[in-house]
Amino acid sequence: MKQYGIPSEQPIFEAALSTCLRHPCRQLQAFDLQLVEGCFIPYRVWGALSGIAVGGSLGYGATLGLHLPQWPPARSGLWLALAAGLSWCVFGPLLVLLTRCRTLTCMHACLVTMAYGEAVLSVGAAYNLAAKLKPALRPASPAKWNAALVGISNIVMATMLTQQLRTLAVPAWKPLFAWIAVLNGSGVLFFWLLRRTLQGEFK
Repeated sequence: MKQYGIPSEQPIFEAALSTCLRHPCRQLQAFDLQLVEGCFIPYRVWGALSGIAVGGSLGYGATLGLHLPQWPPARSGLWLALAAGLSWCVFGPLLVLLTRCRTLTCMHACLVTMAYGEAVLSVGAAYNLAAKLKPALRPASPAKWNAALVGISNIVMATMLTQQLRTLAVPAWKPLFAWIAVLNGSGVLFFWLLRRTLQGEFK
């Protein structure tokens, strides 16, 4: 029987990587509520999420060089990680201004979002590696296949970020607008600016 006048139980934030990834929306809401009482940074969780983001980008970028000779593996991994990292640095502050959410709340949402995107790219990295070892698995157009994979990862991340922020009553158009106009826009710009490094033109 439903009892009125009694507040519903508030979600409790669990500083565990698995919990944050399995219940991203509920955990973000709980994290934001905990910030009401004071500054709180889950260093271990954020450290692990940062490692996933950086390591995933480096690993996936490196596998691009297995099928695209003009992209040396080490340089392509660094290129992808730098370009993506710089675009997130531009995106984060604008997301805070546009959504009016707490800075730490947006940081947590972004870190979790990146982990989901890297999960998609890790599948691509494994396939790129397998296709190198077994040519029969090689796609007809590695460049187009990888471009499609990055597109899927982008959609997954945009959806995840929007869903998380909806638990804080943020309209979907705000994170989506920032995502398309700022994150993707700055990402393309940084990819272009760093392309010579990727192609090995800088020594």
